[in-house]
Amino acid sequence: MKSSRLFIVVIIALMVVVILFEMNAPARFNWDDHSQSYKSKQPFGCYVMDSVLRASLPHGYEVLGSDIKQYIGENAQPVKHTFLFTNSFEDFIWTQDSNFLKMIEEGNNAIIATNYNMSYDDDSTEGMELGYTCYSNNYYYDGDYFSKESLSINTIYDTIYWESGEKFAPASYPINSVFCTKELILSSDYRILATLNEKRKKGSDEEVDTVAGIRDFGKGKIVVVSMPLLFSNYGILNDTIRPLVLRLLSQCSDLPMVRYDPSLISEMEQDEQEDSPLHYLLANRPLRWALYLALATVILFVLFSARRRQRVIPVIKPPVNHMMDFVKRIGGIYYKRHDNVDLLIKKYVTFGNELRTKAMINVDDYDHIDDELQSLSTRTGIPFKELQQQIYDVWSATNASSINDKRLQQLIDAMNNILQRINI
Repeated sequence: MKSSRLFIVVIIALMVVVILFEMNAPARFNWDDHSQSYKSKQPFGCYVMDSVLRASLPHGYEVLGSDIKQYIGENAQPVKHTFLFTNSFEDFIWTQDSNFLKMIEEGNNAIIATNYNMSYDDDSTEGMELGYTCYSNNYYYDGDYFSKESLSINTIYDTIYWESGEKFAPASYPINSVFCTKELILSSDYRILATLNEKRKKGSDEEVDTVAGIRDFGKGKIVVVSMPLLFSNYGILNDTIRPLVLRLLSQCSDLPMVRYDPSLISEMEQDEQEDSPLHYLLANRPLRWALYLALATVILFVLFSARRRQRVIPVIKPPVNHMMDFVKRIGGIYYKRHDNVDLLIKKYVTFGNELRTKAMINVDDYDHIDDELQSLSTRTGIPFKELQQQIYDVWSATNASSINDKRLQQLIDAMNNILQRINI
């Protein structure tokens, strides 16, 4: 019993230690996750960025997963918005219908942070009107080398130069090359916001590597950025990158901002499908380890319990029958007291109980004693008169003051003879 209690205490203590250790253990980041999902807390997710912008932008901020055309149609009032694309796919315009350009022309804004090679043919009206092409020449960004180690190498840093504009003065931002070495070609309709080269001299025709530009399109604006991973948890928490991100967003900060996240719908559907207690336990690392440890404990308990049940059961001696000792004691007491009348009374009581139980005859029913004795005579074969005389002799002896041993033996033998001759 003590060993089983000790086993249970040790297992419970071990479970508590494992849960506390897992809850206090530092989180391991996945640097290969570039999904920029609204619920991802990884460095290049957008959970923190969305929270900061939702609390900071004066006109509001939200994340959208449905079609922009559908979103505008669901709003009762035709409020203009700034749509932020942080992980734009090559065909994102087609997913929004051709009214995308019309919405910008009517007064909505768009900030497009390109994530893949985007090049529109001359036959594409939308591509011609957007007026930009983006292709990558970044070994770190496109290759498998992009990781936490590449971000920690100080020798692969570049500098982004912010050119003078209406809102901000010129500034420079040192940044790791894994973010910015992409080439963006803009049409003459764009005004360059930031480059990778030295600041252009006034009147110089020197080519520059553009990373951000802005243009007016009807009543709206289009901002194109070739650094999509800046719009992430890493970018908003980095003291060097954050000012650059805020400058880019401020170009269209006069309207409520909506970030388009195409993974939102699929992730919400997946959450609905996997919304179960077991999925919740497996999704949280401390609870997952607690579940594993509990299952291991159950297995160990079953093994130990099965082993214990296989042991040989010891033979238990049956309890000793002390009835004979009891009879001898009672007999010894009567022998010493020599109270034959009381002994006869006890025997007669037992005799009457036996007749009532076996023959349904009550010899104590004095009002109908003749009928009872006639029935008893029929059952035993003893003549009625003889049987009547024996019962009367017993009654007389029980009322006497004393009887001798020989007479007591005769009366007891007579009662035993009646009981033995009952025909049941």
